[in-house]
Amino acid sequence: MASDVFPPEPFDIAFARFRELDAWYTGDTETLQEIYSGSATVTHQVGGRSFRGGVIGTLSKWWWGQPTASDEKRMKMHLPLAADLCTLSADLLFGEAPQVVFRKPAAPATAETAKADKADAWAHEAQERLDEIVASDEAHAEFLLWGEYAAALGGSYLAVAWDPAVSKHVFPKAYAADCAIPTFRHGRLASVRLWSEFRNGNEVFRLVEDHHPGQVSYALYRGGPKNLGELVPIGSRPETQHYELLRNESDLEVAIANQGALPLDVRIGTGSDRLAVVYMPNARPVRDWRKLGPLAHLGRSDLDGIQDILDKVDQTWSSLMRDVDNGQGRLIVGEDMLDTAAPGEGAKFDSYRQVFTTVGPTLGKAADGGAPIEQVQFDIRVEEHLQIIEALKKEIASALGYSEAHLGIDQARPGDKTATEVTADLSDSERTRDKKAMYAKAALSQWALAALEIDHAVFGGDALGDLGAAPDVVFAPLSQADPEKLARTASLMEGTSSMKERVRIQHSDWDEDEIAAEVKEIFNEESKRAAREPALSPFDDEELDDGGQDS
Repeated sequence: MASDVFPPEPFDIAFARFRELDAWYTGDTETLQEIYSGSATVTHQVGGRSFRGGVIGTLSKWWWGQPTASDEKRMKMHLPLAADLCTLSADLLFGEAPQVVFRKPAAPATAETAKADKADAWAHEAQERLDEIVASDEAHAEFLLWGEYAAALGGSYLAVAWDPAVSKHVFPKAYAADCAIPTFRHGRLASVRLWSEFRNGNEVFRLVEDHHPGQVSYALYRGGPKNLGELVPIGSRPETQHYELLRNESDLEVAIANQGALPLDVRIGTGSDRLAVVYMPNARPVRDWRKLGPLAHLGRSDLDGIQDILDKVDQTWSSLMRDVDNGQGRLIVGEDMLDTAAPGEGAKFDSYRQVFTTVGPTLGKAADGGAPIEQVQFDIRVEEHLQIIEALKKEIASALGYSEAHLGIDQARPGDKTATEVTADLSDSERTRDKKAMYAKAALSQWALAALEIDHAVFGGDALGDLGAAPDVVFAPLSQADPEKLARTASLMEGTSSMKERVRIQHSDWDEDEIAAEVKEIFNEESKRAAREPALSPFDDEELDDGGQDS
């Protein structure tokens, strides 16, 4: 009998890591303290401090893992740097929506093809439908989510989803890595189990989607946090009732003949021989999983390997906040200046009182030559703490391949660098973005093919044409590059690059025919402009020179 433990081995190793990464990503400080204190695996305690492993044990090195006495109010604050890093990664990659376009197939040049090219611009039969699916704001938002999940947990999945009640075409749906158990063959996704959770007290309902090429099954399980549990009717919860509408005709025939024989899960064909889900790794490999078989092909999180630095950032930030707390001025006053309350209620000092009546010859420490009120004011070491945080951020930038400017590190004061040099400071991030874009392009182009075929099977429409070649996925040459910057770059290249190359920089999503047409139009306009300008006579220069002098 198969084990009901969920997730199953060896993915329990991966999901333990995902839990740690997710705690940093979401700022779940309770989980961070539990993980790094080793509270789940504590073997013994010495002097109130937790140890684990072996006879002597290993003291936890993590600041978040240091135990705090129950009666101690220790200042512990979290700086959401991990979440910022994941957002930065998604913004660099998907801040501008990628273009998904079919390129014109190469064909031998003949007089007939050249004439046809001039008459009509080439377009793939499925391009218009593909634009409806991927070139919307909703799809762009889902791509951003897809990229952020990948940066946080090392990889993420994009499924082809459809529901005629909410959309007239298929649409992308992102899944984080801690909601999936994949099967890889030669490093490529062969099948995957995805799920969504619905909690009811201690019960956990999981809608499980098993994806294989050409088919998908939906099933609802009722279990607990660490076990899958029993299979229950998919209509047991209101969130999953609509999946009953996906049943095929054979299931309906079974239901008519024998209601009890109706399968609890819903299995359907997708209308495509392709897998309806793609996987996008954030980076590869996960260094300590490279020999662990099923885990070897998972991606590496931006947070993996820098947890100790993030821990020190929180420690430093908490220390600064402790300075702020301690920096609030305290007053030490003599007992003579306290107002005595009713018996048993102690005494208090009114800091807003303006007039005090002396009692006897002294007030407070006046008899000793001291001030009746002492002020205690601790320094708030702002610069020291911020310098430490900035140094830690530099280590993170170096480890992840991001430019320091993108982490908010002030590299130079205004006026120290030219605009060109400041732009060059972002090159590290652009290089890292280009590497991540390779994984995104491969995944998104395959997703587009599956999406088109499933969309045609579900919603019908015109023929798709030849889908033997995957479309190209084009990212902007620079992340969030504004038109002014691109125009300035093209202008700087004048005299060193052809007009065709300058047009390509400004319109990276255009194909060669569109670029050639734009170059031709530019030359035509320049010729017309030159024809409209009057030619200067040989004497015009002399007249202009004398025009500013009195005769």
